[in-house]
Amino acid sequence: MATWRDGPEYAPQQRPEAFVEPPAGPLDTPATPADPSAGAPAEQPSFTAPDAPAPDLTTLIPASAGPGRDPRQAFEVVTSTMTSSTGTAWASAHSSPGGTAPAWNPQQPLTSASTPIVATLPQQRAVAPGAQVNPTPFPAPGTPQWFAPPDPDQRFQAPAQVSLPAVWRAVTPAVVITLGLGAVLNSLSIVLLAVAFGLASRIAYRRKQVRICFGVAGGLVGLVWLWTFVVNDFYLDWAWGAASTTAQLCCLGLIFALGLVVALALTRGERPDSRP
Repeated sequence: MATWRDGPEYAPQQRPEAFVEPPAGPLDTPATPADPSAGAPAEQPSFTAPDAPAPDLTTLIPASAGPGRDPRQAFEVVTSTMTSSTGTAWASAHSSPGGTAPAWNPQQPLTSASTPIVATLPQQRAVAPGAQVNPTPFPAPGTPQWFAPPDPDQRFQAPAQVSLPAVWRAVTPAVVITLGLGAVLNSLSIVLLAVAFGLASRIAYRRKQVRICFGVAGGLVGLVWLWTFVVNDFYLDWAWGAASTTAQLCCLGLIFALGLVVALALTRGERPDSRP
């Protein structure tokens, strides 16, 4: 228990009349631990080699031990139900107790010159006439077949040609016409940009990229309006004029941007996106 002698933080709040020792008895004396070296020899033991030669280990083998096995020889396996004489684990697992070999194993080809072996397997679909079950592997390097021209059917197919009318229909005439009017009419460019964004939901290709294009255009118009409004002492007419001019340029740029996005989708043969 701490007292006032351990420091001022242990002193009482009020000064006592007298300081007395606490009425606690002394602690018990701990027992003496046992000495681990008790009973150990006083001198360190020494080990010396034997005077007589040691006997050979081969002479210590008891005479009752049977003949040993030469480790250089292979183990002898007895043929049974689980170990067939066919020599493969698959054949051993599929062998019958009578010892009859299965009608087909993985080492046999799927087709033969006379009758397809696939027909002998149970619960297998019939092979169509002329079907190539096992395709021919690639020719070995250095052979004449290695330097032969590739198969015309496997050559690289050029991307499909996309015409301007196809891009016009994919972007939809309503969006193109609205953006065109917004690029011409300065006073209505902001309104026409918003109308074109609503009509852009009819574009069926790459809807996410289309929304990103309109989002960039709308954000640019808003930043220009806010910057002009603050710099010109909050004069609304100048801010609206600067934003309208920016919207005109955005409408013109969106015509080419949307045409490029849709043209790339048509060139790669992409399917129309499902409506959200």
